[in-house]
Amino acid sequence: MLKKFNGSRTVFGAFHILKGKKSAQTIQDSRIFDLPKLFGVYKDLNRETVCQLIKILVENKFVTNFVEGDHRYIVTQAGNEFLNSKLQVYPIPSDLNGFIYRDVTEIFWRRLALITQCLSHLTSSKHEFIPIIKEVHTQLWVKRKLTSQTMTTNQLASALHQEIKTVLMVTSTQEATLFVMRLSGIHRIGLTVEQASLKLQIDEQYGKLLFNAAIHGMIDKVIQNKENYPILYSLLDHHFDNNILTETAQKTMTLIKRGFSIVEIAQIRNLKQNTIEDHIVEIAMNDNEFSIDTFVSEDEQNKIQSVINDIGTKRLKEIKNRLDKEISYFAIRLTLARREAENEFK
Repeated sequence: MLKKFNGSRTVFGAFHILKGKKSAQTIQDSRIFDLPKLFGVYKDLNRETVCQLIKILVENKFVTNFVEGDHRYIVTQAGNEFLNSKLQVYPIPSDLNGFIYRDVTEIFWRRLALITQCLSHLTSSKHEFIPIIKEVHTQLWVKRKLTSQTMTTNQLASALHQEIKTVLMVTSTQEATLFVMRLSGIHRIGLTVEQASLKLQIDEQYGKLLFNAAIHGMIDKVIQNKENYPILYSLLDHHFDNNILTETAQKTMTLIKRGFSIVEIAQIRNLKQNTIEDHIVEIAMNDNEFSIDTFVSEDEQNKIQSVINDIGTKRLKEIKNRLDKEISYFAIRLTLARREAENEFK
């Protein structure tokens, strides 16, 4: 991630992407720097761990400060060599898609883990057991799911087993193995990611990445072929929405379509003007048909594009310093967002 940033953002920009922070800046950065796969895949990451890791990287001369003391770093030649060697052993899983599935991953997994455990016990006439998932909402959802079925317990268990087996056949062996090791049944308790990683002799943090990829890949295949995976698809229960705008940006979008200006929308929604601007940047990033001409003139867009091409950076301050004073940071961010959206949708 630091290599992608190349000094354009601080290490905490990477931290916010890994945590899945739902701010316009973090969402935009994940797209601008081609990091959407990693969005929200380490939600339990803390700043202390990041600082410790950066300290190690600096001590080993794998990174160096872009500007002293501002938490921006450049990857050195030694760092690039180290990174390339690690990526050979631990490649980024192709199924990983944190940006799209960040909000549904945990819900899907909890429901699947609990319903497989329940069916394993119920098909053996064991009605008393300790649920592997303690979260009450999941327990209630699974209970409703099981009691509303038209199939018998054995039929449901067999059908679900077949769906899981089928979807795992087109999943990488490593991801599928890790996924299965986490499932609980009547004769076994599923392993944690840490335990499974240890057993597979892989790095614990990479194990977390693989498990996320396994779930993301499964969800993606289920959504694309829902008629073949009716039970797995039902676990999503309308939680997946193809509209990847945040809810608050969607509200702003509705008002824009009704013809309100930024100032008017800020007044209507009782929000700061720069918050509404953040929403507009988010919309431009995600909707290739959204026109930014109302907010940034074509002439300004051309000037901004020219500077970006000339200096080859996405650092806002450096771009701003080379432009006319009347061109705002908002105009730069919006033009950058449109540029990235057009590149993605080509």
